[in-house]
Amino acid sequence: MAEQSNAPAKTSRKQQPEQTKQKLLTVAMELIREQGFDNVKIEDICRAAGVSTGAFYHHLKSKAGIVVESYSQCDAYFNETVYPSLANDCTVNAVLQYIAFQMQYATDFGVDIILQIYKAQLTEGTDFFLSPERSLPLGLTRILAHLQQQGVIRSEKPAEEICREILVISRGVLYNWCQCKGNYDLKAFALELISNYLKSYTV
Repeated sequence: MAEQSNAPAKTSRKQQPEQTKQKLLTVAMELIREQGFDNVKIEDICRAAGVSTGAFYHHLKSKAGIVVESYSQCDAYFNETVYPSLANDCTVNAVLQYIAFQMQYATDFGVDIILQIYKAQLTEGTDFFLSPERSLPLGLTRILAHLQQQGVIRSEKPAEEICREILVISRGVLYNWCQCKGNYDLKAFALELISNYLKSYTV
């Protein structure tokens, strides 16, 4: 009986740090959306989340780390939801829909947060954002490889390289969208450019 009663306590102790981190992220993103990134202080986040500043720095090394960590959750979404929904699509539309999901995710975040993500990439998370092992590029590479296997797009260039080029386009569109303060349809513009790019590979 004693061993059984100890198990939930151990599980709880393991879960608590992750719960604290998630609470900090949730509260921080809510405050940033309401007040803007530059107007929110770490002390404000800690006060609203009911945790100490020491706890904040234990889980997140800086305020910029908030947006990097929050955007990293995008990968879980693409791995668990987006890729499975498109994996069996044998048309170029699968690629376009994949990018549409990326643009919608960014739109939901908003210009201010995406702008901070770009800033943070230069100082906090370059290795993470450029890694081909992230779920977002990995899923797109698998879709492209599948289309090559089906003879839908040409195979002279590896799927990994096509993926890299598509994501360079999408990142460029996101950057321009931030420069323009979100004053145009992000998804429509990205899909137009990437659709034109894919025409050179369509069989």
